Amino acid sequence: MPTVEAFDDKDALEPLFTAEFEFLPRVGEYLARDTPPGYFVHHKVVEIWHRQDTEDGVFRACIRLEIDD
Repeated sequence: MPTVEAFDDKDALEPLFTAEFEFLPRVGEYLARDTPPGYFVHHKVVEIWHRQDTEDGVFRACIRLEIDD
């Protein structure tokens, strides 16, 4: 399962969250994150890229999200 770092801003240095997905989300798809108590926050995938981690050389999948409620 790919680990994906999700960012909420183009210039963000830290991810909003990191999660494992069964597949890489695509631009235009929506993610629903569970928030207490029983509500969901909906995000739209607006950008995808891969960055190389300088410590181990592994590429990390990254997505940029916009809140869509």
